[in-house]
Amino acid sequence: MTPVPIPIPAAGRWPADVALWLVELSLNAGTADVCRTLAASEIERMARYAQPADRVRFAVARSVLRGILGAHLGRDPAQLQFEVGKYGRPSLVAHPGVSFNVSHSGERVLLALSAVRTVGVDIEAIDPALDWRALLELVCAPEEARRIGTVREFYRCWTAKEALLKATGAGIGEGLKSIDVANAQLPPALCLTCLEELDGYSAALAFGR
Repeated sequence: MTPVPIPIPAAGRWPADVALWLVELSLNAGTADVCRTLAASEIERMARYAQPADRVRFAVARSVLRGILGAHLGRDPAQLQFEVGKYGRPSLVAHPGVSFNVSHSGERVLLALSAVRTVGVDIEAIDPALDWRALLELVCAPEEARRIGTVREFYRCWTAKEALLKATGAGIGEGLKSIDVANAQLPPALCLTCLEELDGYSAALAFGR
């Protein structure tokens, strides 16, 4: 059975036209039920994941996304067609004004949707054993690196950057260090909200002004 997405209230943190959902999933669940609305290309992509847990995350994320988009557009979720941009960001064929983004990690999926502005999300399960200091030079601008003193602060910076880059459609290939969250040097016309309520996870939502 496909998990039910849980709306996350904006509570003044982002505009009312941006909808955000959290999905709790079981990595031991099968994928047969959630694959019913997926396209052949999505099933092929799922099969390329070596780990069963990764296949479950992808299948659930795509199935829930199709359900949300189908409800928003009044369309059969199975009939929706996606196309992929230069840096891998998906969009809907015939509905270019609908912006959506998905991220999954651990046993959670985060999804954002807006018909008014661009959106980007990222979620990461916090690994307390991560050698985050060794990653500072790859992820952070010098000023950011000096301000980070805990693994949670590192993840907060990381997810913020990922969400912002996904909102631009560029992806991390354009450089995590090109954004300085510590000094609020964000990509033009984007705003950022870090989600603090997800125990054991760090997450962020970026959205257009």
